[in-house]
Formats: sequence, structure tokens, C-alpha cells
Amino acid sequence: MNRTGMATRNLRFSLGLLALAIALATGTRARAEDQIDQSLSEAGKVHYERYCTPCHGAGGAPGKAVFSSTKQPVDLRTYVQRHGGTFPAADWLAVLADARPGGPHAAVWRSIRQAQSGTTGSSAAARGTVGQIARYVMSIQAK
Repeated sequence: MNRTGMATRNLRFSLGLLALAIALATGTRARAEDQIDQSLSEAGKVHYERYCTPCHGAGGAPGKAVFSSTKQPVDLRTYVQRHGGTFPAADWLAVLADARPGGPHAAVWRSIRQAQSGTTGSSAAARGTVGQIARYVMSIQAK
């Protein structure tokens, strides 16, 4: 084999190794992200069952909570669909963080904060709980 052929072969080999390294690194990162998402979803399910199931129903199925405009039971399994196909994270956090005194989520937010009282950064921990619940709700969306 001449020098040009050898250089081309070495370059192809090097590019192949680079592509393999990228694929492996990307796959590892994706698996780690999947594991993190799964852990957050599992923790969110526990919190959902504790704080949300009484009104919203098990597994996000319609419970006794209703849309004020339609008087229909709330189905959290279609939450993303009802919001144009994206999860409205800011709206989600605002539901609890800005809960009106006496509103339907005020007692829930108070319970979450009380469960975190005595922890360092209890407000941040409470928002983390709400974030975990959000991750669970994202995981139960109808396909």
C-alpha cells in the first residue's frame, strides 16, 4: 500500500474511533439522564400519592377536582396535551407557589412546606417536591 492509501486508511480508522467514542459518551449520558428522570419520577409519584391523589385521582386519572370553566373532572394524564403539547413548567410552579389563600392548592402547598420545615432551605426543598411531582405528571402523559 502506498503512503496516500495508508494515510487515508489511518484517517478513516481515527474517524471511526472518534465516532465510536462520541456514540459511547452520548449513550452513557442518555442512560444517566434516563436514570435521573426515572428517580425523579418515582419520588414524584410518592409525593403525588400523598398530596395530589385525594383531589386529582390515582395515577393522574380524573378525581374530584374540576376545571372551573368547564366543571369537568381534571385528568392530569392529558395535562401536556391541553397545554399545546408542552409542559408549562412556570404555570405548574405558579399553581402552588402563588396559591391563593383558601384556594384549592393553598392547603397542599402549606402541607408540602410544613413537611420540609426544619430542613435547610425548606422553601427550596418544597419547590423541589413540586418539581418531582411535575416530573411524575410528565411521565404519565397519554401518548
